[in-house]
Amino acid sequence: MLFFLYGEDDYSSKEKLEQIKTKFIKDVDESGYNIVVLEGDIKVENFAKEFFQGGFLSSKKLIIIKNLLQQKADKNLLEVVFDYLEKLGSNQDQDDNIVVFYENNLPHSRQNSLSGNCLKLFKKLKSFKFSQEFFKLPDYKLSSWIQDKFSEKGKNINKNLANFLLSLSGNNLWILKSEIDKIANYNQDKDISEESIKELASYSLNDNIFLLSEKLANQKKIEAVKLLEEQLELGISPHYLLTMIIRQYRILLQIKSALEEKVSINNLAKYLSLHPFVIKKSINSVNLYSLKDLKLIYQKLLQLDRSIKTSKLKAKTLLNLFLISL
Repeated sequence: MLFFLYGEDDYSSKEKLEQIKTKFIKDVDESGYNIVVLEGDIKVENFAKEFFQGGFLSSKKLIIIKNLLQQKADKNLLEVVFDYLEKLGSNQDQDDNIVVFYENNLPHSRQNSLSGNCLKLFKKLKSFKFSQEFFKLPDYKLSSWIQDKFSEKGKNINKNLANFLLSLSGNNLWILKSEIDKIANYNQDKDISEESIKELASYSLNDNIFLLSEKLANQKKIEAVKLLEEQLELGISPHYLLTMIIRQYRILLQIKSALEEKVSINNLAKYLSLHPFVIKKSINSVNLYSLKDLKLIYQKLLQLDRSIKTSKLKAKTLLNLFLISL
């Protein structure tokens, strides 16, 4: 049996990988001795040894090949892997081994294009029965995801509070899961309260994104760049920062547009399906921008997102240039 797991949602793909490992240990090999992970500088002889030799006290192995398409793999190795897949063909269910090709991102995109043997192998892997691409969850599905994760921990959270946590922590599933675990573990009641989220959630990043939009509105570009640099130094990826900035300006644009339509401040949260906390934190920035400026900045942010995926310049450099250009 052969699996190919890949896509932008590396949390869900990693979760699927762990499920496969858990099932293998339960059904085939409780010791875990026959789980083999190949990654890094994989040699042809390593591949041949694991794929063509039997397991230890078992006829089956679970072989996991990580990020083969995202590294400069040896041309001979790629040809050997492709030949193996060709011979396997439609008989993959009859193979003694369970094989997982795992890519913790989208291996073939404008940001990370493939060619030659890598592209050929990617297309071959995609053609197999258990090939699965993991897409990033859209915002409207994230609140349900949060509710499901709390339910797995024996806790209940309503949709409004799930959206509140989302507004504080952003849409990175790794960060959200960490926040969910922390809140669930420290919350003694079965039902999650707004107070426990406010007390336990780490929303300093979101506070800094709010502050960043205010500094840009006040033309304090040097301070804005410094604030950005501080977040990068904390290990937050520029791609995730950009996602958060785009999200913040989308919210500012929504609020400004609603105000232009004569929606009262007191009714904004209900009208826009946003938590009152988000409205409260955003309103100062909204008042500093015109609707025209917000539309222009939002379009520039979307263009920046495309540029980061296609440009040879580093994302950090492009982000800094963007802030200075405003």
